[in-house]
Amino acid sequence: MRKLKFQYLFLVGAVAALAWSCNKELDQPPVSQLHDSDVTTIDSLRSQYYSTTTPFIIEDSLLSIYVTVTMDEVEGNIYKNLYVQDATGPANIRLTSSSDYKVGDSLRISLFGVEISDYNGVFQINNVDPDKNIVKQASGKEILPTPMSFAHISAADEGKLIIIENVQFTYDQLGNTYADAITQSSENRYLEDCEGNSLYIRTSGFADFAGTELPSGNGSITCIVSVFGSDIQLLVRSESEVNMSGARCPGQLVVKDFEDNSMTSGGWSVVQVTGTDTWETGSFGGSVLTVISNYDGSTNNACESWLISPSLDLSNSTGSTLSFMNTQRYGGDDLEVLISTDYTGTGDPNGATWNALPATLDTDGSSWDLVPSGLVDLSGYLVANVHIAFKYTGTDSDGKTWELDDIIITG
Repeated sequence: MRKLKFQYLFLVGAVAALAWSCNKELDQPPVSQLHDSDVTTIDSLRSQYYSTTTPFIIEDSLLSIYVTVTMDEVEGNIYKNLYVQDATGPANIRLTSSSDYKVGDSLRISLFGVEISDYNGVFQINNVDPDKNIVKQASGKEILPTPMSFAHISAADEGKLIIIENVQFTYDQLGNTYADAITQSSENRYLEDCEGNSLYIRTSGFADFAGTELPSGNGSITCIVSVFGSDIQLLVRSESEVNMSGARCPGQLVVKDFEDNSMTSGGWSVVQVTGTDTWETGSFGGSVLTVISNYDGSTNNACESWLISPSLDLSNSTGSTLSFMNTQRYGGDDLEVLISTDYTGTGDPNGATWNALPATLDTDGSSWDLVPSGLVDLSGYLVANVHIAFKYTGTDSDGKTWELDDIIITG
């Protein structure tokens, strides 16, 4: 009997050993119970990385973090990525394959073998296997977005879930969709508030709402703050979190979008002071805008050309703003954005008094992407006769090409 009992125990032990050997590589973190010393935080990982900005692989097989998902892959605006947050801050999780984790899922992530790094300014926990490194602890633990305004968003908020009130898509964006669903191309769409601040949202062409037309009103947007190099960009989790059905910022007095292919409609004028190179309309990417260049294909020609608004009566306005889209390439003088209260509306504008306006001009010079000027405050010019002008100057040795679109004056 003793011999039989021993053989039985040996068989049970062998089966248990075999079961252990089969189970030790299950697709889950290596331990189910963690000691406090085995738990770290996003802030700790971020600090460790940015102390040297050198990517590193975590070799501690017991180290984990507990996080809550703040953006998932469900609506297609991100792929093989999750945005998560713990009590110390947010992070981007880059996965080795797509996952079905959802916003509000509470996760334990084993950090063994993952890389801590960044990508164009986005802090990331990279190379995370959703099957082997992640265990879902609970669902429905959604984190509330932090209320913020454009003026206070910075790169330091990268990865954070936020909500912004009293914003709208810029006038030139209306009629567009979030992205190009046909070619599945990602697009930037610009947002503005009523104080002159602007940022853009970045939407994937694979997002479920890529082909949805942008809302035309004013309201709120819930999103994730991301960065790309030096640019801040916002990521929308769902179209349902863009609630813009309210009245837009105070009224638009003048809209010059050049869609009628006319430089002079609406009382605008082009005044040629020197040379023959002048402002004209052109069609680019399906949109009509105005363009000027003093290069004829072989040489530059000296010229001075003004695009001038009609006379504006701002005397009854409590506030007025100017905004427009612009882009430039090549070398030469910058465009001048000017305002006058004594120009007669005809003749050489150099005979009047003009003051420079602090508009944001394109400085990239490597692409034809239009950038917003921001809302330029005109409250110092609330009188009866106001003209706004765009002055182009080129020489016989150089000259930039400038494009303008969607000039909007409010009051």
